[in-house]
Amino acid sequence: MKRLTLFFLPTLLALLGIPGLTQAQVMYIHQGHTAVAVPMAEAGVMNFAEGATLTVMGHTYTLDAVDSVRIVPTDAYTPDAIAIRYAADGAHVVMAASLVDDVALTIDGAHVTAIATPTLQREVTYSLSGTSADGSFAMDGEYKATVVLDGLTLTSTRGAAIDIANGKRIAVSLPDGTATTLTDAAGGTQKACFFINGHAEFSGGGSLTLTGRTKHAYATDEYTLLKADFSGSITVLAAEGDGMHTEQYFRMKNGRVTISGVKGDGIDAPVTNDATDVDNGCLFVEGGSISLQVTADDVKGLKCDNAMTLTGGTIEATVSGLGTKGISTGTDLLVGTGGNGPTIRMAVTGTTYMPGNAELESKCRGIKVKGQFTFDGGNISISATGAKSKAISVDGNYIYKSGSINCAVDAANT
Repeated sequence: MKRLTLFFLPTLLALLGIPGLTQAQVMYIHQGHTAVAVPMAEAGVMNFAEGATLTVMGHTYTLDAVDSVRIVPTDAYTPDAIAIRYAADGAHVVMAASLVDDVALTIDGAHVTAIATPTLQREVTYSLSGTSADGSFAMDGEYKATVVLDGLTLTSTRGAAIDIANGKRIAVSLPDGTATTLTDAAGGTQKACFFINGHAEFSGGGSLTLTGRTKHAYATDEYTLLKADFSGSITVLAAEGDGMHTEQYFRMKNGRVTISGVKGDGIDAPVTNDATDVDNGCLFVEGGSISLQVTADDVKGLKCDNAMTLTGGTIEATVSGLGTKGISTGTDLLVGTGGNGPTIRMAVTGTTYMPGNAELESKCRGIKVKGQFTFDGGNISISATGAKSKAISVDGNYIYKSGSINCAVDAANT
């Protein structure tokens, strides 16, 4: 017969009036690799029914399935939170009791799926840590959520390393001093190593390193924002597709992005299927730094389907490949504002991709603008080497207001 061990001593001593035990207490109900955290201040009356079940906060546990119950003096309790620690023996999960009936967890070794009920209309925080060479995290729900990457090293053998399907605002936190590394499975059907269906907003001072072995390293179906309080870094080591593929728009206010080893574009902001989406197909860089190594043929370092606005930060790119571009816009390009602007440095080496093919021919460019180029502050320095390559090519007009530029601009009005 299974033996259930109950560790209630701290609570018992407190009830007997023993001083020094006023610290908050949390009860952990352990079932395999999952523990439910119950704050004792909210537990109320706990009912042991005929020694077969335990009912706490409206949820009933079958004691035959419970390994142990511990009550621990601690202030380390976060409501509406799920902590997942990956290890060699699988994933270990601690779930707040408030979520037991609202989030269904499936754990298969180190592959974890969390599905929130449609009626859950409050934010859940998922904290991921630890290491697994065969693990993943998938999450879905109908409400916004926070994902904390707290020093996670995760390699998936089944698809994406992280796949979030909420379709809402997803706050991605990289705590200061932490390093997270994600790698997905090769030959899968996933869109990216780290995929978010929703609006992604990054904050914190930690680092995130990505390798995309099937398609993109990072992708979202809606906008991605690197917030002003994001002082960390995102590094793409390799991708079969784009380094960062962010539909609707990409906006960078701070932080560091380094991309290399990709077979697609560095950062690509295509339009969504909804033409009414705000800033659809746009790309904004307002601060921080971007470093790009673009070596594949006929790809772009920074690319968007609509307008691009670069008003701050530093963009450095080494561009080599047939028909490759450092920056490519679907319509207009604005660099700088009111005399202030970014620093853009590029070394471009390459010739023509598919010469003579009317549909596929593409020439190497540092900056390619399909609409109007307005330069109103900052510094642009581009060297272009290779037959028919150019530093800057503009299909529309070039409007110079201020700023320093070391290269010629080939435009309709020059």
